[in-house]
Amino acid sequence: MNRICFHFQISQPYRLRTYRFFDINRSHDYFDDYQNQYLTRRLAERCYLPANKMMLELIKKHPGKFKLSFSIAGSSIMLFKNYCPEVIESFRELIGTGCVEITGNTYTHSIASLYGKEPFMEQVRLQEMLLDETFGVRPISFCNTEIIYSDEIGEWLGDAGYRVALTEGARHILGWKSPFYLYCNPYQTDLRLLLRPYRICDDITLRFQDKSWDQYPLTAEKYIHFLNNCNHGGEAPLINLFWDYETIGEHYTEDTGIFDFFRALVDRLSQNPDYSFITPQEVLDLDLAASTMHAPWPISCSGEEKDTNEWIGNELQQEAFQQLFKLQDLYKRSTNAEAKQCWLRLQAADHFNFMSSKWFGHRFVKRNFEVYPSPYQAFINYMNVLNDVKLQLEE
Repeated sequence: MNRICFHFQISQPYRLRTYRFFDINRSHDYFDDYQNQYLTRRLAERCYLPANKMMLELIKKHPGKFKLSFSIAGSSIMLFKNYCPEVIESFRELIGTGCVEITGNTYTHSIASLYGKEPFMEQVRLQEMLLDETFGVRPISFCNTEIIYSDEIGEWLGDAGYRVALTEGARHILGWKSPFYLYCNPYQTDLRLLLRPYRICDDITLRFQDKSWDQYPLTAEKYIHFLNNCNHGGEAPLINLFWDYETIGEHYTEDTGIFDFFRALVDRLSQNPDYSFITPQEVLDLDLAASTMHAPWPISCSGEEKDTNEWIGNELQQEAFQQLFKLQDLYKRSTNAEAKQCWLRLQAADHFNFMSSKWFGHRFVKRNFEVYPSPYQAFINYMNVLNDVKLQLEE
């Protein structure tokens, strides 16, 4: 039996307005409310609402067969609450079917796990509170920002009570091993690891509309053929298909056929006796042996290297990263709730992505709807905001 885990990630940052040096200590208005509202509504109309409607129809069409999971960053939940509360209601309806799992995540799509345990677990704690308050769920599966993972991060998650973690099936970590099996953390052997087979996931994420691809156009039948052969033609105990939810409707708009593709894919897989859908936490009920996977340094879903250079790879990013987390003690002592919330929002991976020189100008990278003229200007704007947040935390 080939078991398939559909998982979608949702994260949007609070985007910064242009904040100049002379605004420091004079204005504490950091975020671009117009852009945040406009992009939240746009994504809701193109992706979240129609995609949720489609998923609900498919669950009802294939009762007990079609299942899926989501990780929704706390920043996205707050944006929905502020600008598009109907998205929250549509997710509540999906959760109410019993066929949808909400996994743990960071509160602001934070890269705190690359700095240390304390700021990371603060993000995890705040996200747990928000998920309980919004959806009434307490997750035992976890999908970190950009599926960043290491042995140490897994150990922290195991200590916090998580039983399943989602991450990348990076070649340099797996070696000869296959991403289509179950793994566990070497220090927390009760923590099960679900690995993303990036090639077959990227067939949709990157190549769905690539007319130069020798497999274009991608159809449901062709994709199932890929699935049939993903483990060298043998049985694949676990096929973990992880995508950004914005792939449906935003990265590929409705007129590309992306909605029809997913409808057809789910219909055919649900009717195929060789496949069954599961959610991450249901893996714990399977009688599958878990081999140890060692990840001594952080891996992610970024690029060919599957490393973290997209966020902390150049000197601008490293300087911003270090200055940001130097404020951790101020955050703990401060009673300024607004400044503390701003500090948390500044941890979003997107802000560091905008400073990246690794992918500057590449057509796939700036997927977050905001492009600074250069990484340097993204850095200057970010540091101006951070310096004012520091002053507010010190008060």
